[in-house]
Amino acid sequence: MSEYKRLHPISAVASFLKQLKELIIPFVLLFVLNSRGGNGGFWDYMPLISMGAVLVIVLVAGVVKWLRFTYRLEEGELRIEYGLFVKKKRYIPFDRIQSLNFSEGIIHRPFGLVKVKVETAGSSNPRESEAELTAILKEEALELERIIYREKKKDQLVETSEEPVGDAENTLKEETAVFKMSPKDIWVLAATSGGIGVILSGVAVFFSQFSDFIPYEAVYDEIMIFVKSGIVLVTVMVFVVLLVAWILSVGWTFVVYGDFKIRLHDDNIVITRGLLEKKQVTVPLNRVQGIRVVENPVRQLFGYCTVVIENAGGSVLEKDSSTIKLIPVVKKKKVPELLQTIFPDYVLTDDFHRLPKRALRRYIFRTADWVIIPVVILSIMYWPLGLLSILLVIPFSFLGFYQYRAGGWRLSGHQLSLQYRGILKHTAYMKKSRVQSLDSKQSWFQARRNLSSISTTLKSGQAGYSSELKDVELENAAEIYKWFSHE
Repeated sequence: MSEYKRLHPISAVASFLKQLKELIIPFVLLFVLNSRGGNGGFWDYMPLISMGAVLVIVLVAGVVKWLRFTYRLEEGELRIEYGLFVKKKRYIPFDRIQSLNFSEGIIHRPFGLVKVKVETAGSSNPRESEAELTAILKEEALELERIIYREKKKDQLVETSEEPVGDAENTLKEETAVFKMSPKDIWVLAATSGGIGVILSGVAVFFSQFSDFIPYEAVYDEIMIFVKSGIVLVTVMVFVVLLVAWILSVGWTFVVYGDFKIRLHDDNIVITRGLLEKKQVTVPLNRVQGIRVVENPVRQLFGYCTVVIENAGGSVLEKDSSTIKLIPVVKKKKVPELLQTIFPDYVLTDDFHRLPKRALRRYIFRTADWVIIPVVILSIMYWPLGLLSILLVIPFSFLGFYQYRAGGWRLSGHQLSLQYRGILKHTAYMKKSRVQSLDSKQSWFQARRNLSSISTTLKSGQAGYSSELKDVELENAAEIYKWFSHE
């Protein structure tokens, strides 16, 4: 494909809608101000005229952007030319392209279009994707992916001095279906997530935008009358609101994670999900830095967990590009078999070396310390009933106990596995070659008990991801440090 190609005309509409979304709040404010009345003169209609002029300018700008945006493949590069006023050129060599991520929004699917985001090994601007084709035919996107992948494969064969076997075109991709979320899995994901909080906070943010125009005092007076009419009725209404918010969060989870699938395409993990907006994320296996199995208390109670991978590529603003939920929810007993299919070189086990018994007191005291100051303040301010606040120490002590119970480590050849808990329980599997740094730290209190802490950092996004296991036996910490050392 050497000729220049344009995006589908719907990209101009998409650009217009994106800008319009950012203008909604200013437009609503202008409309409210204009509706307060006036003498009907020309200046009273200026806000509406300004709104119309802005809409026309945004629409024209979107059309011009579409006309000036072209792309093509030539000489081992993806070449893009764009710019509203100044013509810009961006050439991306195939060997820098890590993946092409597809998404199909509501405006894409009726026309058989996709949005393509080009992720590279090192973006010139870490706050965004290297390039984005906002609307092209799905067939063209797949052809684009096939050509780029084929050329990269040829380059790898040249570098390793290997001869392609048979038809190189047919040996590029071997697809293997790995996992598909069932409706039951999505239901568990929805029922055990914090979606209800997102719904309620979204409603709160919406109303906060119009705080100057809502008569809160009148609303408050009406609510007080309503409350006085019956506590039971108020309780029922609150329950109904929370129930509706929960139902909405469950429905939204099905929309976001419906038709969730994981496939292996040769050397890539391909994740697809979504009912309204269908997304496809491609993660090269050689960019995976580590694996984590995460269990929140509710899912752990029912034997479910989440599997997360740390990805070396991606941009800061792309939430699916660094720490990726490989499997949003799955029965924990199925995890070893599933991950062994994708990562056969990892040792996945729950057989960990546990923390020494003398570390238990430190874990309990460490978590209980969080409530000592509040307990003292409450006891002084509300003496003597304030002394009841000392009961807060009990749940925090239990948390410290379970953090101690969760702690463990294991060395398996070139792999380090750590298990630790905050509120969530984490089981991290890391290859020695992927660990960016490993620190062994010892405080004065730990030194008295021959204990130490181990922390590791994996490359993930811009800051990296750290795992820490506290109060390991000192000689075990030395063994782990020696394992990582190049001596």
